[in-house]
Amino acid sequence: MPRKPDPTLKPAIIQKVALHLRDTKLEDVSVRSLGRVLGTSAYPIVYHFGTREALIDAVVEHLAESVSTLTLDPEADDLALADHLVAVFGGLDDPERALAARLTFELGAVESLTGRDREQGVHRDRVAAVAAWCRAHGYAPDAAEHAARNAVRAARGAQWAAIVDQEHTDTDAALRAIADELVTGAQVCAA
Repeated sequence: MPRKPDPTLKPAIIQKVALHLRDTKLEDVSVRSLGRVLGTSAYPIVYHFGTREALIDAVVEHLAESVSTLTLDPEADDLALADHLVAVFGGLDDPERALAARLTFELGAVESLTGRDREQGVHRDRVAAVAAWCRAHGYAPDAAEHAARNAVRAARGAQWAAIVDQEHTDTDAALRAIADELVTGAQVCAA
């Protein structure tokens, strides 16, 4: 009679692989190398995830859990907008948040080559949320879309700066400055 799978094994694999990825490039990760990291064969990885890509997706989803449920109320005030941008794009002093940002860039850069669109979809959702805030605060629809795209691109740029030059980058301050620009734009539209 076959044994039942251990329900704690899959989350433990995800945690250990996330820890391993903090110091390892995605291109250097294979099912076999991950098996060695886990102190086992590749079998548990294949059994629980099927492929390397499915395991990486599970790690990315695990890392994104803390921000995936965050929403920006279009009617939110200026401070809530800034707090939202920091919550979604900042906090990179936390190793898991920094890894999530790095993986977003690594995976997003090659998505179009693989036929996937997870990171592009997340990006579109972030732009839509900021655009809704802009429209609710007086931007014309086209201007709201333009401002939101620029804001999300700038937020991604702040993340990238933290990844490549962490000791000289204050991501959270940069994100609050982006929010300030959106607020200033709303004030100009209202005038």
